[in-house]
Amino acid sequence: MIVGIDLGTTTSLVAFMDGERPEIIPNKGGKRLTPSIVGLDKGGQVHVGDTARNQLVSMPERTVAEVKRLMGTDAKVALGDRSYRPQEISGFVLKSLKDDAERYLEKAIEEAVITVPAYFTDAQRQATKDAGELAGFKVDRILNEPTAAALAYGLDHLDKEQHVLVFDLGGGTFDVSVLEMFEGVLDVKASAGNNHLGGGDFDRLLADWLAAEFEKAHGVDLRKDPRAKMRLKTAAEQAKIELSSTTSTQIMLPFIAVKGAEPLSLELELSRGKLEELLGDLIRSTVEPINTALKDAKLDKSAITDVVLVGGSSRIPMVQVILFDLFKKEPRHGVHPDEAVALGAAVQAGLKQGTISADRGIMITDVCPYTLGVEVSAQAGRELIKGLFSPIIPRNSTVPVSRTETYLTTSDNQRVVDIKVYQGNDRLVKNNTFLDAYTVEGIPPAAAGNEKVAITFTYDINGILHVKTKVVSTGKEAALKVEKTGSRMNDDQREEAKERLDKEWGGSGGMGAAQPSVAAKPSAPSAPASTSAGPAPTSAMLTAAKAKLATVSGENKERLGELVSRLQDALAKKDSAEVARLDAQLTDLLFDLEG
Repeated sequence: MIVGIDLGTTTSLVAFMDGERPEIIPNKGGKRLTPSIVGLDKGGQVHVGDTARNQLVSMPERTVAEVKRLMGTDAKVALGDRSYRPQEISGFVLKSLKDDAERYLEKAIEEAVITVPAYFTDAQRQATKDAGELAGFKVDRILNEPTAAALAYGLDHLDKEQHVLVFDLGGGTFDVSVLEMFEGVLDVKASAGNNHLGGGDFDRLLADWLAAEFEKAHGVDLRKDPRAKMRLKTAAEQAKIELSSTTSTQIMLPFIAVKGAEPLSLELELSRGKLEELLGDLIRSTVEPINTALKDAKLDKSAITDVVLVGGSSRIPMVQVILFDLFKKEPRHGVHPDEAVALGAAVQAGLKQGTISADRGIMITDVCPYTLGVEVSAQAGRELIKGLFSPIIPRNSTVPVSRTETYLTTSDNQRVVDIKVYQGNDRLVKNNTFLDAYTVEGIPPAAAGNEKVAITFTYDINGILHVKTKVVSTGKEAALKVEKTGSRMNDDQREEAKERLDKEWGGSGGMGAAQPSVAAKPSAPSAPASTSAGPAPTSAMLTAAKAKLATVSGENKERLGELVSRLQDALAKKDSAEVARLDAQLTDLLFDLEG
């Protein structure tokens, strides 16, 4: 059986075809969305979802979020004293979703359609495929997120002829795609976007403003304490969500810092107007990719029949106002913004396995989001100019696509050619993204310009590039499957990583309590920040607790005294997990006593 998966920056979902309708599969906790957060517990097992999110504040050094932004890079992700590749972390998230699907459907799931942002690079797509394989999936199809969302939308609009713009603003990436729909065909005309724009950026900007306001009021920089910083980001995210349905919200973070012996709390009222003032430039930056996609699709704004909203951040009222001003029509809310991509991936899975009847006649075309080409040199008089970019596949070419360009040797008796592959749109390769390189040997000696090398680029349906070269005079060929050096795992590394994933997997994805609201008592708050540089020591919390002991009596005094004593013992034993747990309990109790 094949499932569809939305591997998101902040949350992930898995869906399947129930008859001819896509359905979301709930996780162990009964929730439809699983946080894309991975944590390492005291026993050395890895957990995904709410259980990991619940330790994000108390143990940020053992927890990681938003790893999707690192996919396709050589970055290493630290969880405690362990180090992981980004695709290994994503593999844990996918493993959690696989377990949920197998438990819910009561059958083995061997294959998945996994979605990626339309603007993901070749290296990022390769890393996503690696992650799926680490989780135990066969990944034959990587699907662009806006295309998946259009599938979910189009399932109920197959009889219409229209142009649709999918606006996908998620937790960490932004995509816009323009599609033509007719007689069951979903034809992607153009895509544009920004792989580093999303709700997480909004949260960090707002959290930074909260920290600055707190520092102005109290002279303490919360950004120097990792746990206080995480509490700020969590509060910022919740405030942003609340301001989508109300015009103001109260942010309350008790005991977030200590100055001297005095515990400090953050209490602030935030208006929607202030939020829009802070986020305005980032939100308005989505307009340029919209215009680029329309231009590439050769369409005017007036030709767009529907604007379909996808991604949690598309709920922000300012986003919808900007889109209304651009298109003079209300954006569509017909598909669930958080679930549309996973539902569309399930539709693609249904098409692949034949679950969806052929009578429905659904067909999808997609495009290559980047221009792909090679580095070349050009003769200008007696001077040889190097570092020029020669496009082979222009951006927004319909995929799969294969194109060939022929190049001449540039020096006498040249025996080898270095093929350097880039993506981008600039005339100079230094301003584009390097993908991979290899050397073609065996060129017969001849005068410059007399030997020809034909280079063929094939960009497949999964958005992965294959390169083939042929020396025209001899027919000698060489081939390359573009795999960014360093970020792509070889077979041995993949097998080793898969064994480690199976060994360390705790199997608790999706369980645990929901994240509390900003105004609610925090379930795992951080130790307060001190006025000194660096992370605040837990002894700062002890200072606040001992000061409170002098003002309480009876049962409260006994409870507080016991926690203080246990926390001191844990500190003496250097039991970091127990310190974090007792620290959270102590903050909860202090919050109750203040209330």
